[in-house]
Amino acid sequence: MRDGLLTLHILSAAAWIGGGLYSWYAFTHLVKAGGEAGDSVPMLARTADRYFGPAAGLTLLTGIILVLTVDPWGWTDAFVLVGLGVFLFSAVWQPLVANKVQKRLMGAVAGEGNTGQALGVFHRSTALELATLVFAVWAMVSKLGY
Repeated sequence: MRDGLLTLHILSAAAWIGGGLYSWYAFTHLVKAGGEAGDSVPMLARTADRYFGPAAGLTLLTGIILVLTVDPWGWTDAFVLVGLGVFLFSAVWQPLVANKVQKRLMGAVAGEGNTGQALGVFHRSTALELATLVFAVWAMVSKLGY
């Protein structure tokens, strides 16, 4: 059971990070395409909304089950706290910052702002979130504090 849960935990985290990298790439190219992108930018935003929740949720759920079922790991282990902290950060970051940045980017593509500035803000926002996810992966792999 442990190996199956751990595999699912790793795959869902990889999907979460991979989706973030793909979003960075896709949004960048669609914004640069401008009007030629048509409705692709809003469609990508809607798809991202439906993708990241399940990927992040499955990562959290499998992590919780692993802590509850794998004997040596506990809630006070640093790597577990880092994982929970990163999930909490993302849960707060998405509605308060990332969604607004995404809307600003879509508005810029629609001619309601500077696309270069909006893309820069999007890149910095996405880079910060991806960096926290990579930090969590490092904490998990190294079993930080264990």
